[in-house]
Amino acid sequence: MKVVWIMHDIVLTDEIQALLDELEIVGFSRWKRMTGRGPLSGTRMDSHVWPGANSGTATVLDAATAARLMERLQELRDRIGKQNGIWAFTTPVLDVLK
Repeated sequence: MKVVWIMHDIVLTDEIQALLDELEIVGFSRWKRMTGRGPLSGTRMDSHVWPGANSGTATVLDAATAARLMERLQELRDRIGKQNGIWAFTTPVLDVLK
């Protein structure tokens, strides 16, 4: 099992949700407003000086579904460009509650 971590410009939230729905991923956690700085997308601090915000989503998936989601996220990033702010990575799940 893997966790797919997705950080993105808040304006992409509907597109990220559409990908989750398309892949029938029902379990996830979302951080609605996050601040930060990307090397290409710039600074988003949700302030008058640095406007804009990010959002984050984490979902625990089997390896095959995680790979499909990462594939679809890469397609989205390729389509919208790196400067629009989307980043994703996976980490292994070592233990889960039973």
